[in-house]
Amino acid sequence: MGESKRFILLSTCSFKLLSDVSKALSDEYEIVKAIDGAQTIRAISDKSINLACAIIDLNQPNMNVFQILSLMKKSSVMKYIPVIIMAETLDDENAEKCLEDGAADIIMTPVSAAKIRFSVSRCIQNKMYIKELEEKSLDSNDGKKTESDGKSQADNSDTNMDMARQKAVSELEHEFANMIGTLAEFRNFSKNHIKRVREITRSLCDTLVSFFPESNLNKEDIAYIADASCYHDVGKLLIPDDILLKPLKLTPSEFDMIKSHTTKGCEILDNLKDFQSEKMFHYSWEICRYHHERYDGKGYPEKLKGENIPLSAQIVSIADAFDALMTNTAYRKAIDFEKAYSMVMEGECGMFSPRIIQCFKMNKDKIEEISRKYADPYA
Repeated sequence: MGESKRFILLSTCSFKLLSDVSKALSDEYEIVKAIDGAQTIRAISDKSINLACAIIDLNQPNMNVFQILSLMKKSSVMKYIPVIIMAETLDDENAEKCLEDGAADIIMTPVSAAKIRFSVSRCIQNKMYIKELEEKSLDSNDGKKTESDGKSQADNSDTNMDMARQKAVSELEHEFANMIGTLAEFRNFSKNHIKRVREITRSLCDTLVSFFPESNLNKEDIAYIADASCYHDVGKLLIPDDILLKPLKLTPSEFDMIKSHTTKGCEILDNLKDFQSEKMFHYSWEICRYHHERYDGKGYPEKLKGENIPLSAQIVSIADAFDALMTNTAYRKAIDFEKAYSMVMEGECGMFSPRIIQCFKMNKDKIEEISRKYADPYA
């Protein structure tokens, strides 16, 4: 087909929805239409149709949307084809179930053409990242196999290859963390939040080791914790845009959904475990789950208190809370460095470990330098 358009499956029996989506996407994509669940499954299974995305109306004749999602998941179709659910009404429980069953996004109707295009573009890009990462992983494994065939080489050569392999794996993990962090950033207004959090985390770790040696962190731990910090908000990939980007005050149930990014992120990491070393998985998982815990036990999701909070999460939590203050969001403008610094030091962002606060204080100049170096382009 050469340079032909990519295909998008649109499953709906609503003429208005069919018309709205087609108008929004037909300039860039070929629309494959299905009017019920059975046609949807047949279209998804058709190997001759190279689908870039599937848009499925919540209201389906003869098969509900959860059955469709389940069949897609079992057949591994969702691995590279993002699914967007469109609904006129959807309660929190069913919205969460859609996301848990593999939906990449939920769009509430009526909706603008720009919103449709944005969601489709973002979801397709996210899947492309995942595919690219898997291809890199396969290339890395092929390299390992080739090296293993040379066991008859001298011990010195084996050692060099082991070191090269370890370095390659380490670099791949670093790149993987950056890419996954970028996916989460794509949902936010900041372009460099992940970079700033990573570098602030690294700086705090270095100071902690120097002044609090009982922390028992070595250089390898610091490198892993810094890279693992990139995963702290990965769970936001599973939070619907209507909630994550809401410019108004959140309802209690909406705030609960936002808070669930900590546990949802761990679900994502559980599925990415094969792409991480044991130590990287350990640090990224505990950072993702516990970076909103607070030293006085007033955080979430488990209300852990004091040193029951993993050290890596304690470090990232202050880096994230501080930088979030200086980052534009849908509901407030960023504040300046000095104000953000004062708010952290005065406990306005919750209570942090006294040791970490001391390290934060000693790193003020370094943190300001990091904030300037990786400032968002529009700031």
